[in-house]
Amino acid sequence: MTGITAFPTITQVCDQGHDKARAYKAGAAIKAGQVVAFALTGVTDTVHPAKKGVTGTVAGVALTDIASGSWGTVLKNGAIVYVANADDTTGIDAGAFVECNDNAVGGTVSAASQEVTSAGELTGTVVGIAQEDIAGGATGRIEISIQYGPTGSSS
Repeated sequence: MTGITAFPTITQVCDQGHDKARAYKAGAAIKAGQVVAFALTGVTDTVHPAKKGVTGTVAGVALTDIASGSWGTVLKNGAIVYVANADDTTGIDAGAFVECNDNAVGGTVSAASQEVTSAGELTGTVVGIAQEDIAGGATGRIEISIQYGPTGSSS
């Protein structure tokens, strides 16, 4: 995998379902379309661009750019939004679960490495479900469907 080196400009984040939203304060600069999460230490109502293994619980996807220290809108479960594929060469198939990625630019997604336990539960974290094929290095639509499996509560 070769990670993208800059987060793309997403001019229309929300495709549909924008009634599921909440205001959060940005703990760092956030770009429209980035997946956002709480810090591992958790600061009240404050989110950062999500990075697998670095940030904590996923909160949603930023509707607009949010300057560090400012408040902005984060879309929640059920919204269909445009996000950026973290890998510039590997695509994501429509219908695949996606998770936040550890890409240095933050807020990106990749196909989830989820497993289903014998009890039918997912392990790890799911940010959503790809609604279309998303080419490597491109943006595409997902339905936000944040889910946490029994072995992973951080992204």
